[in-house]
Amino acid sequence: MVTSSLRRAAVCGVLGLACRSAEADTDAVDTTAASSVASSDTVATTGQPEPSTTSPPTTTAGEATAPGEATTNDGDTDSSTGEPVPTAWTPSFLAREFVCKLISDTGLDDPTDNHTHTRFNLRGTDLGIPALVASRLLLFFGDTVGYRVIWDFGEDPDAVATIDAAAAIADPAVMCNALDFYVTGDVPSVAAGVDPSIERDFAGAAMTPPAGQSITEYIAQPAGPFDFLPGTFEVPTGALGQDDAAWLFYAGLVETQPRYRATRNYLARWSDPVAAPAPAYQIIRPIDDLVDGALGGHFIQVAPVAHDDEVWLFGTGDYRRSGVYVARLDRDALESGEGTALFDPTQPPASAWVDAASLDAAAKAAIAPSFETDGVGELSVVWLDDPGLLVAMYQRELHDAGGNITDNRIVLRTAPGPQGPWSDAVTVVDMADPEFTAAHCCGTTCEGAQILHCFVAGLYGAYLLPLASVSPGPGGSLELDLPFVVSTWDPYNVVLMRTQISLAPV
Repeated sequence: MVTSSLRRAAVCGVLGLACRSAEADTDAVDTTAASSVASSDTVATTGQPEPSTTSPPTTTAGEATAPGEATTNDGDTDSSTGEPVPTAWTPSFLAREFVCKLISDTGLDDPTDNHTHTRFNLRGTDLGIPALVASRLLLFFGDTVGYRVIWDFGEDPDAVATIDAAAAIADPAVMCNALDFYVTGDVPSVAAGVDPSIERDFAGAAMTPPAGQSITEYIAQPAGPFDFLPGTFEVPTGALGQDDAAWLFYAGLVETQPRYRATRNYLARWSDPVAAPAPAYQIIRPIDDLVDGALGGHFIQVAPVAHDDEVWLFGTGDYRRSGVYVARLDRDALESGEGTALFDPTQPPASAWVDAASLDAAAKAAIAPSFETDGVGELSVVWLDDPGLLVAMYQRELHDAGGNITDNRIVLRTAPGPQGPWSDAVTVVDMADPEFTAAHCCGTTCEGAQILHCFVAGLYGAYLLPLASVSPGPGGSLELDLPFVVSTWDPYNVVLMRTQISLAPV
């Protein structure tokens, strides 16, 4: 059992750039059913974009997916029965469920029960990387668009939502109607003269560079004229909640040619976000660069997992042209990066972890991916205490020699630890599957469980929420219930879904 210590948030005042619109509770949060945390600290993961009434959940039939190969654990004893737990699990798809749309309903200007258009002057966004910090579940969104007057498409600051963690753990569907966003100090909204129904304006996340460095070393595309606000494609990729702080991994220094892609990942810290009046981050250090990077250019998208005294990093390099790579470092070295080791799956286990600082640029770049070889951009990884398993979820988009998409799906893998072995990929969503398109592709408008115009773009930015539950299944199997958010390019929105996965003992 893992329990987060909770605290009362300070009431936000008029000082600072923004104030938070929700007050935290003081009840303890039991994360046993949703343990993406491996110790007393909180774990969350990873993103980057590419081109009301909550609908009742509807379960769709599973895609044709082959069960994955087995992943193994350490053969521990079940604390409730005293019996040895299986040493290997084979994951397979059971079901997928649409829960709700978070921002817009039938179209971009049709609000959901979160009423973000009028409560926060927020019309569209993507991503939604989660982190549990004290009593709150935070969702770090990417490029965000205003509803009236503020932040048009192409300016794209990043927004942050917050919700009571205990409520979300008890029922993830509370995210369908109870999301709050950090807002600016303007009361009422600066758009109230145009539309009196708009109450407040969401606050864009602000960055402060390290002492002696320029913000232009981290942000190439700022939001509007504000060089300290990350803008288009400059977005969070992963997050860790630790004590009262949030640690953010950010994709930055975006280049537009030969195509849009981030070229740097960097670490930033948000001190005490529960009490903070604004999403204001202190940049700590670069993590990796696409060319001559400290980790070989393999960690531009980063999904972090904190486990015991370590932090595991799961990364991808060239956006949607990369496999998935693994690194680790001591938790106490997160700020400095000292001792970061890269995992080389081609080497014997005793020598597979290599100090990154001991390798030259060519050797770091030559490290092989742990799984997948192509097609991965954003990714999400969580740790489940019971049965002691990593679960990775990501979009995989494969192309032919001419750059045309040949396969596009959301997949999932499991492993007993960062070194693997990783299971085969289990399909959660195949965007070419007729059953998916029939249920979820929009017509003129997006009614009910219809979530995107499939002829324009597919789903992306799938992030597992730290709200998972594990239950016994038939024949000694386990069943995972995994809530996740995923982005829809058109209309520009974030959707809450969940999938059920069977773990068969081997």
